[in-house]
Amino acid sequence: MSEKKEIDDIVEECCTVFRRRQIEGSLPCAKKTLDILRLIVTNKKHSTAAALIDEMRTVGYKMQTARPVELAIGNMVRRVLHIIREEAKQEEFDDVKPSSTQPSTQEISRHQSGGLLSQALKGRLQMPRGPSLSNLLDVGIDPATFASSLATIQECSADRDRPDPAASAAGERVGDAVEAESQGGGQSRSASRQNKKTPHNWKGKHEVIESINELIDELDHIQGSITAQGVEHIHANEVILTMGMSDTTLLFLKEAAKKREFQVVVAEGAPRFDGHLMARKLADAGIQTTLIADSAVYAMMARANKVLVGAHAVLANGGVVAPVGLHMVALSARRHSIPFVVLVGLHKLSPLFPTDPDLLYNEFKGPADVIDFDVVGEAFVQQQQLHIAAMAPAAAAAAAGGGGEADAASGPGAAAAAAAAGSPALDSVSSVSSVLGGGGASGAVSALCPSAPTSSLTAAGGAMFWDPMPGNVHVPTPLFDYVPPHLISLFITDMGGRTPSYVYRLLTEYYSRDDYFLSREVFGKDGAR
Repeated sequence: MSEKKEIDDIVEECCTVFRRRQIEGSLPCAKKTLDILRLIVTNKKHSTAAALIDEMRTVGYKMQTARPVELAIGNMVRRVLHIIREEAKQEEFDDVKPSSTQPSTQEISRHQSGGLLSQALKGRLQMPRGPSLSNLLDVGIDPATFASSLATIQECSADRDRPDPAASAAGERVGDAVEAESQGGGQSRSASRQNKKTPHNWKGKHEVIESINELIDELDHIQGSITAQGVEHIHANEVILTMGMSDTTLLFLKEAAKKREFQVVVAEGAPRFDGHLMARKLADAGIQTTLIADSAVYAMMARANKVLVGAHAVLANGGVVAPVGLHMVALSARRHSIPFVVLVGLHKLSPLFPTDPDLLYNEFKGPADVIDFDVVGEAFVQQQQLHIAAMAPAAAAAAAGGGGEADAASGPGAAAAAAAAGSPALDSVSSVSSVLGGGGASGAVSALCPSAPTSSLTAAGGAMFWDPMPGNVHVPTPLFDYVPPHLISLFITDMGGRTPSYVYRLLTEYYSRDDYFLSREVFGKDGAR
């Protein structure tokens, strides 16, 4: 019980690490997932393969929901589930398969039924017959079988009149067996109770652990398998265009630069601008590098021979989830008939489609990469000032009492009070102006918000409106783009080059169809508990 609790604590700690983004990147997350799954297979007891599959699905779904955008976590869970299912099928096949020492069914039927002529003579009765001339003339029987049958007949005729001494010996053996059974009955019952308390462990777990170790070793060498193909795909004096920072792309280009001379054009990859780091590392490796802005990709595409990028995930239809901005690059490459090549390991291959409800392939970062925090702070202060100014007419009406309350309930002060109570008009990302009321609204704003610019107050129909600039600017910063399969020319994986149309074959090789959706069997067909 304590051992099980300890493993559960390790799983929860891993989920916490995923949830807090303490591990970044698909490859480290995939390795961490396999370590947890190997720990469960090694230390927990499962009597059957089905029990182990249920445990893997439950833990895998928990880890995937902790980091939904990292599809490599679920991919590794599906790989392990596929391994378990294949091992269970092999075990069932070995149990059903007859041994090589036993005669085949055709040989047994031939010896028992004889040839075609003997079968015809049997008729409807289908009586068993011994060796005869009809059998010999038709097909013939095994000489050893024929000799043993004759020996049996002779022995039976010779011993017909003699008493059988084996009968008494058989009776004695039966009595001894009954006595031994009565003596050992208690021991067998106690052993059966002990077996019920401690169920046996599934014998196929050793092969599963070995397969998981091989999969971890494959992940350790996956980048080397991809980068070793650089010389095959990059030729002399080519111009390669890439965008942003990708470790796999960097190693791929550095490996090709050992035997080829080429140029690399790097787009800076706004808003993170990690293309600057990419250009610096390529230049340090001795590769001729040109850094351009993202807006210049279309102009520079005519000079490129190939587009080489990395990807976050490969989906079931052949599309990829890539860093934001690459869809624009793919469209430009398609317009100029430039090959768009994606470097990706098969641990990123996901059986999900872009339209699947279980797929969450994007997340949003903070606006600091696009807008400075000082501007955000000024916008926040201005929204606070707007809130105070909107509350001023309601406060003045409440202080006046009686009729002021009635006017405030029906006049612009009511709208201001409703806005103060959480109206969408005062939301930080709303573009709707806030009604401040008439009369002395401007004075109230000046008194309560001395730092507010008076130019932001505009009169319309006798009422004063606040123009909350820049507080109404919405700054979304998505992290990924989706590139459809018709814009992709080639995948370079650790198993070689593949086209997007070949992805369906890879899915059947690495995953079982029952494991495409981890939540469906654990929480029901509709994904709800």
